[in-house]
Amino acid sequence: MSAYKFPDNFLWGTAASAYQTEGGNTHSDWHQMEIAELSRPVDRRRIKQPCGIACDHWNRYEQDFDLAAEIGVRVHRLSVEWSRVFPEPGKRDRAVLDHYRGMITALKSRGIQVMLCLHHFTIPQWLVEIGGYENRRLLIDHFREYLDVTVQSVGELVDYWLPINEPNVVPLAGYLAAYFPPFKRSPSAFIQVFRTFFHMHALSYHVIKKHRPNAPVGVAFAFTHFQPFDPSKAFHRWGASFANRAINTVFFDGIRNGRVGFPLGFAAHIPGLKESLDYVGLNYYTSNYMKGLTPVANKPGDQVTDMGWIIYPEGLYEILHYLAATVKVPIIVTENGMATENESLRINYMNEHLIQVYKAIEEGIPIRGYMCWSLTDNFEWNRGFDMRFGLVHVDYESQRRRIKEGGRWYSEVIKKNGL
Repeated sequence: MSAYKFPDNFLWGTAASAYQTEGGNTHSDWHQMEIAELSRPVDRRRIKQPCGIACDHWNRYEQDFDLAAEIGVRVHRLSVEWSRVFPEPGKRDRAVLDHYRGMITALKSRGIQVMLCLHHFTIPQWLVEIGGYENRRLLIDHFREYLDVTVQSVGELVDYWLPINEPNVVPLAGYLAAYFPPFKRSPSAFIQVFRTFFHMHALSYHVIKKHRPNAPVGVAFAFTHFQPFDPSKAFHRWGASFANRAINTVFFDGIRNGRVGFPLGFAAHIPGLKESLDYVGLNYYTSNYMKGLTPVANKPGDQVTDMGWIIYPEGLYEILHYLAATVKVPIIVTENGMATENESLRINYMNEHLIQVYKAIEEGIPIRGYMCWSLTDNFEWNRGFDMRFGLVHVDYESQRRRIKEGGRWYSEVIKKNGL
């Protein structure tokens, strides 16, 4: 008998993204930037290594989905790569769309439900060359075309739509903190691009509903927990509150009232934004300390992952309560996991976070599922291939796969429907 028994029909899942796993996405903005970075001295490269063939998931998806089925996964989240579908402006690749349809069908044939993401950080390089995220009008026009084509191509096979992954990350990482392309440090660009993602989310919700009126449409939001470095200092408390507002809650206030508020704007209306969520996808990994507006990664004695992120399961519990009180729709934890090569640490990380999920469910929070990031080891953006988040180990030279101890543990959790 499990000490922590989850509700019947709880969605136990895994997640992955196209660019990080497929390999060969040579038409994307990330690919072009990776190639450019190779000309820099090794110690000055902002992207550690190119993605290349990654996990070769494009050709090996049947094997990967067999492993997902062996683990017992009930839902798998994957994404479509925009730059594959439209390698040139206005020119769709029908063979690519057919290939994605085959991938989705392969999941369904194994009894695994499909959650489909349509934007996971990358855009076509040709779009960058005409302004990218900072040319909102053109980007939205092309995004609408991409949405229409993709939804019509695979829509009846998808169980859950997740059009935008982490609408706050590209603005933050690419235009403010400058650790993602285009490596800018511009508060004004951060505001402009973040607002563009509000428009992209609203557009995707209504385009999907136009074609699939009954389809559940959500968002995967990277909700970082913020706390004051020294709770006794008012400036530290203010910094944590401001960061939470600027990076997290401003988006959900927009969903609630249809307007972009401070610090991204002053109640500017965005058509179609209000209540454009059927469920919330929550991506949670860590908490950040704030000394005013200065983030501090960790304190002496904190346990951290290989990413340098502190392990703070209580933050997940707090955020689940915030979301339940704010947007009042069901919640699915769409990413949670740990970069480590120590499987005991991975198991403990998942166990502690799932206890927080269980606790929130017992208190009435409508949490429908939990998805581990990630199914396989993969390309971790600017950090390259050293960060191993997978339940399945990938030997990048041979492309051999094997289920790790953490994957076997998760399989038992799914079988017991609890801890």
